[in-house]
Amino acid sequence: MLRAVAIMFVLILPFVGQAQELLVPHEHHEWASFPEGSWKQVRQVTETFKDGELVSSMTTTLTVRLKEVGKDYIVLEREAKSEVSGQVFEKPIREFRSGLNGQSGGQRVRITPAGERKIAILGKPFTCEVRQMEVLGEPTKITGKVFYNASTPPYILRREHTFTAEGAEAPQKEMVSEVVALNKPYPVLTEIKTVAFIVQKTTSADETTETVEAQCTDVPGFVVGTWMTAYDAAGKLKSKTTVQLLNYEVAAETTNPTATKAGLFRNKRQPRRLFDDGN
Repeated sequence: MLRAVAIMFVLILPFVGQAQELLVPHEHHEWASFPEGSWKQVRQVTETFKDGELVSSMTTTLTVRLKEVGKDYIVLEREAKSEVSGQVFEKPIREFRSGLNGQSGGQRVRITPAGERKIAILGKPFTCEVRQMEVLGEPTKITGKVFYNASTPPYILRREHTFTAEGAEAPQKEMVSEVVALNKPYPVLTEIKTVAFIVQKTTSADETTETVEAQCTDVPGFVVGTWMTAYDAAGKLKSKTTVQLLNYEVAAETTNPTATKAGLFRNKRQPRRLFDDGN
């Protein structure tokens, strides 16, 4: 599901080489644009179905905190608590380090600039920089395109990815996500903020998922709401997942020695007070 539950699950990857060029600069990244210490808390509800009947439901509360921002990486801390059939399971706090564009540590990627292309959102054209990408040295060939517009939040306006097993002639999985609406008012806790709506469709031989996501660049991680539905190969409902923002905080801006040495410039953001989620 896009970046909500999947903070750690997005595939946007950098240049191979000594100096890694970023597809999205720090000031446009969903986490690196915020001061260290910023965090968000979400509630994820997943319902599983069989033959059209609900068979299970799981509620997970996730708290994700930005621990460190480097020149080409971030470190996130995640705390999770799940409830299944009235039983609560607390998971240990874990830290995850990833490249600033979402790649895991050992992956190597070739990225090739592919010029500019106009895409339309509700009939209005937007000129995007197109970047082609290919993961190198992996059993599954992963290729894709990213359409980036530096002046239009949430900045990546379209993504296309294909996943092809070694030796296969056709992709085993395809994913397309695109912004379908911009600058829409949306309730974020007790405030009305401006969001973009993104639609993603992922297809494979045994499953199709359709996701709608609301993103607000004032909130760490950007995502403030997610609605995902999965269907099996016969088109029968498999699962539904919703993600709701419970709380967030933008930490006070502090000097980041790593960023300063690297010559990076961070957006200045005002600290935000916390709201009681009502629980």
